[in-house]
Amino acid sequence: MPGLDYIPLSATASRPMATAELRALARERMRGLGYAYVATELAPAGANLRFDVIGVSRYTRQVRIYEVKSSRADFLNDAKWENYLPYCTQFAFVAPAGAIFRWELPRECGLIEYGAPAFESMRRARRFGVTILREDCLRAVRPAQRLRERVADDEWIALLEAIALGTRGGPPALEFEEGAGI
Repeated sequence: MPGLDYIPLSATASRPMATAELRALARERMRGLGYAYVATELAPAGANLRFDVIGVSRYTRQVRIYEVKSSRADFLNDAKWENYLPYCTQFAFVAPAGAIFRWELPRECGLIEYGAPAFESMRRARRFGVTILREDCLRAVRPAQRLRERVADDEWIALLEAIALGTRGGPPALEFEEGAGI
């Protein structure tokens, strides 16, 4: 066909969709751990950072952060994730199976994989009546270890300000209809 100047992609080749799906699965996993506040795309006040998924405990100043990586290239091109560590007591990556190798990470950082080999065998067994639950999609290859007892005061206050003031996407856009606000 003359004039065809693009390569058709499969539905799974869409990187933003893969990131959004991984972020949703990580958010569900975080809620399952019992954190009082769970958010995606949270930016702490006064910092030029944005956390993919964050869980904040109610009373103990425990904070868990998940950094979502949709591919190996996404992981290799990210140099800012180490700046997240002062804001959390536990940190882990969420990525497709094989995108990140355990030995590439510091010992304290966790790794949670999507589509691990056990998950693939379960998908093949669906025809025999095996039910795949949503929580079966993610598997902790390496659990996150505690980085510190609690988040320091300055970082804790920045997180609380972001939560209380809702600074996730910046200030809300002001919109007026039919002369309102004049």
